[in-house]
Order: sequence, then C-alpha cells, then structure tokens
Amino acid sequence: MENVRVFLKHDLAMFVIWSGRRKTDLVSDKVDKLTTLDAKRTTKKIVFAENITWCNGKAIQACSDKSRKILTSIYLLDHLNKTAMKEIGYGQSRYWELKQKALDEFMENFAEYQKKIGLELYIKLVK
Repeated sequence: MENVRVFLKHDLAMFVIWSGRRKTDLVSDKVDKLTTLDAKRTTKKIVFAENITWCNGKAIQACSDKSRKILTSIYLLDHLNKTAMKEIGYGQSRYWELKQKALDEFMENFAEYQKKIGLELYIKLVK
C-alpha cells in the first residue's frame, strides 16, 4: 500500500520518466491522445510505466471539475498549494477540504482504471 500523496508527488515523476512522457502529457485534454510502444519492442518496465501514467491521467480526467483542477495544478503542473488555491478561488479551509475530496476521487478512479487494464495488484493507494 502506498500513500496517495507520496505516489503523486514523488513516484509519478519516476513513472513519467520511465515512460518517456511528461507530466503535462497527463492533463485531461491530452491523455486520450497518449500512445504506447509495442510491448514486443520495449522493456516490461517501460510498458508498466506507460500503463501507470495512463491510469494516472485517466483517473484525474474522471474527477469532478474542481478536483481535476486541484490535482492538475499540484501534481501535474507542480504548482504550490497557494497557487492552486488562488486559481480555484477558495479560502484556505475550503481548499483543503476540496483537496482531500480530490485525493479520494483520484484513488477511487485510479483503482478503477488499473483494474480495467489488469494492474490492480501492483499499486494500492491509501490516505
């Protein structure tokens, strides 16, 4: 089991590098255009990283609008919480409530997309 914040802040960067992608490729309007390498012509590590980054992008895309904005700002664009708070237009206490909701939505969606492609046994996210 892995903490969702640690996964998004640290491990995601590693998977993005292994997959040859950028975090900005996982933004909701770009994620449907992601391509993958032929599994026969690459390593298992790269295929796994491509699948995990795809699941990440799809999980964020499936979140509500406010959650998607928070997750994209903090974890894909590497903005500070203060910047995301201003972008969304909420005060500090409301923002932190929304961020917790966003992380919950992401965890649920991430598990769903992993299951769809047969990766549910590899990364289990918790709070």
